[in-house]
Amino acid sequence: MKNQRPIATEEEHRVLQFRPRSALQSPPVQTPASRGFIWSVERDGKTSWLVGSLHVLTQDAYPLPAAMEQAFTRAKTLIEETDVNELSSPDMVGIVATKGLFTNGQTLETVLTPSAYAKLTQRMAATGLPIEMVRMMRPWMVELTLSGVELQKAGFDPELGIDVHYRRKAGDNGMALSMLETAAEQIDYLAGLPLDVQIAQLQQTLDEGDAELKEVREIAAAWRAGDAPAIEQLLLKGMKDSPAYYQSLVVNRNRRWMPKIESCLATGNCFVVVGAAHMVGTDGLVTMLKQKGYKVSQQ
Repeated sequence: MKNQRPIATEEEHRVLQFRPRSALQSPPVQTPASRGFIWSVERDGKTSWLVGSLHVLTQDAYPLPAAMEQAFTRAKTLIEETDVNELSSPDMVGIVATKGLFTNGQTLETVLTPSAYAKLTQRMAATGLPIEMVRMMRPWMVELTLSGVELQKAGFDPELGIDVHYRRKAGDNGMALSMLETAAEQIDYLAGLPLDVQIAQLQQTLDEGDAELKEVREIAAAWRAGDAPAIEQLLLKGMKDSPAYYQSLVVNRNRRWMPKIESCLATGNCFVVVGAAHMVGTDGLVTMLKQKGYKVSQQ
């Protein structure tokens, strides 16, 4: 698996997922889900919670596990990676256009190999979109666009993402909100990757073909089961194949987030929602907080 995908968020899409403004619509009611990705964090008599998000999900993920919803009712502050409303603002459209497009005379056709460009043309055609739509995009932006369209055609919807769900509920409840980074900063993480790394990620996506969708379904199933080792294997193994990508999008961000997270933990009743890839592994938030003396327990 490669180091980016549209579901855990963050990987790229799995780590970062653009959402339409309509993302704050209510999800449909379905069969109750199994245990999800939630940990309690305790120290000095205060309790908070960490939730590993998938930024896109299918309808059968709802209702969410009772442990998540019950913890949220006890929380007083919601912390998320960034405000989903900001991601779809007019200002962000301009930033994406500036940083997601070639402006130096290059095009995808000039930076990709002929075989990669042919594969991309075929994949775009399969989605019903013309290659002309993306030919001026930088590789990271093509990755987000292609993966996002393919996932939504398969039933994975950013409107059903965990971060959107809790952002909506917090708005309804008048809960205090705190964001770990701006939407512009999120874009910078991807746009700032060296071009050769961006090309390698896109090439890997094109090579994987239908295997990528199968893997995304496996990730969603592992998330619903609360299977942290499986999520670590599925999300991080491929990401670590590109050390620069993993360091920039996971490790560095986790370290930058920690002071703000700890500040909220000190008050208690914080509900922290970030991409599932940020929870697991030796560089994950769960491990980092344990090393700092917190009692962290999966619910």
